[in-house]
Amino acid sequence: MSVNHDYDRKYLRSLRGISKIICLLCGFIGFLCIVCSSVRLSNFRGCFYIIVVLLGFVVTLTLVLCRYLRLGQNWRWNSTAWSLRVHATLALTHFIASGFVLGLSVGAYTAAAFFGLTIFSINSLEAYGCYKRTCQRDVATQTV
Repeated sequence: MSVNHDYDRKYLRSLRGISKIICLLCGFIGFLCIVCSSVRLSNFRGCFYIIVVLLGFVVTLTLVLCRYLRLGQNWRWNSTAWSLRVHATLALTHFIASGFVLGLSVGAYTAAAFFGLTIFSINSLEAYGCYKRTCQRDVATQTV
């Protein structure tokens, strides 16, 4: 059994790869909006948003690198179902964090909420796509 150590360059140009890169950029810009705002960083809403965005950034970057470097292709686990759970969790946490920072009427927090809601939308669409692929896989493997 040989392992292909080549990179998956097509993934970064695919719709899923581009959506993850957009999530990374929006997370970074949202982080900068909170950090550069006029509100102190000890504010609970800002701290919660920063924690969620940083964790989402790390998880999304890990997903991109694993897919780009073709890690985990020979493992015996359902990567689509796992990806569904990850994207649904990221979407929910970004929605909650964006709602928290939207509660303050500060311009930078409103901009951060916009980028958080953009991440929420992209992760929701990714989770829906994973859900559809999981359903198709379940139907295709059913026996009569």
